[in-house]
Amino acid sequence: METIEEVQTMKTIKGTKQELVNIYNGLHGVQDLKGKKFSLVVSKNISLIQEALKDLEKAGKPSKEFLAIAEQVNSIASSMPEEEAKEKIEAIEKENEKLVEARRKQMAKVEKMMLKNTELDLQIISEDFLPEDITAKQLNQIIKIIE
Repeated sequence: METIEEVQTMKTIKGTKQELVNIYNGLHGVQDLKGKKFSLVVSKNISLIQEALKDLEKAGKPSKEFLAIAEQVNSIASSMPEEEAKEKIEAIEKENEKLVEARRKQMAKVEKMMLKNTELDLQIISEDFLPEDITAKQLNQIIKIIE
């Protein structure tokens, strides 16, 4: 008689949304490593986490008006000496005080959302799937989903 061993492939991750973001960033940090099985699990987990964090993405999306100001600020910052740029940027922020304040409030709301507890089932990365050239730094970023 043949024995069939059931292998667990999913793991429930319980933590804050910030912890999910950290795992997500860790997965992006290892997505260029080679290995078919490893790459497949990494890609699936990235998709699962993206879906779970859609509310954060939506809540943190800047307005078109703010993006226009940010583009202007970035252009000034990269094209002028620091002191001169600082003055111009402060003037732009003062001219657009309401818009800048609205963005600060928006980001404060996102920061609170990041502290909320959540649960998500992610694919386990088997130690057998780990690429030989993975570093300890990379492992530490995804350790919660390795077994």
